[in-house]
Amino acid sequence: MQVQSSFKDDKIGHLYLVPTPIGNLEDITLRAKRILAEADYVAAEDTRTSGILLEKIGVHNHMLSFHKYNSKERAPELIKLLKSGKNIAEISDAGMPVISDPGYILVQECIKNDIPVIPLPGPSAFATALIASGFDAQPFTYYGFLSRKSSEQKVFFEKMNKAPATSIFYEAPHRLKKTLKNLGEVLSPERQIVCARELTKIHEEFIRGSVKEVIDYFDQNDPRGEFVVLVSPNEDQEETLSWPELIKQVDELVAQDISKKDAIKQVAKENKVSKNELYDKYHQ
Repeated sequence: MQVQSSFKDDKIGHLYLVPTPIGNLEDITLRAKRILAEADYVAAEDTRTSGILLEKIGVHNHMLSFHKYNSKERAPELIKLLKSGKNIAEISDAGMPVISDPGYILVQECIKNDIPVIPLPGPSAFATALIASGFDAQPFTYYGFLSRKSSEQKVFFEKMNKAPATSIFYEAPHRLKKTLKNLGEVLSPERQIVCARELTKIHEEFIRGSVKEVIDYFDQNDPRGEFVVLVSPNEDQEETLSWPELIKQVDELVAQDISKKDAIKQVAKENKVSKNELYDKYHQ
């Protein structure tokens, strides 16, 4: 068991987790700016990107690179600095450190070595998207970036399909169409989703609608900017069975000597899905 207090001990350094703007520079807090200026070092995911940010907010400090490719080697070096009394402010390229970046490795090492970890509140892309989505914010599940493999994505989407919570994940613009296609092969076409892009920037945009409507939208409009994708909670399991589950129901009826045409018609009616959609999925 460990109890950490926020007291200041000059004999040992503190690790500050400092959130940075996800788009709008005005999202930086006064406290975040002060900590970044006062810390002995700033550990950044990308020193070039963060260097531009620090320059814009008028902070000039020593920077150290700390990213997923060097985190295991660099963590012991940072722990040594912290033990010597140096304070380190950790930042990611944008938003909250630790979320979708390797910051948790350094946090774990600090906890093991009784080094205080001080988190600062601030911008977070998934939280920003969630509160404007129109979906229930309690509970929610955040998945980060999904696997690029279609088969593994569909496993996640099966969980999302059954989840009574709002589901959230990130996606890059060049992979969004493929990911939405995989989503559409698992979820009902009427399931509501939201794609949020360019959050807090000038061209911030929320695309809200059914799975089918959003897929059709991006067939006509190329995705631009980083996306937060939100899937509405499953409020009625019987109305949002996945396509594989619906196909299984059809097979069970066919096994009872009911024609495929009639089986598809019956399952579509009982589950309130498009008969034509189910027909296409079944014959794929």
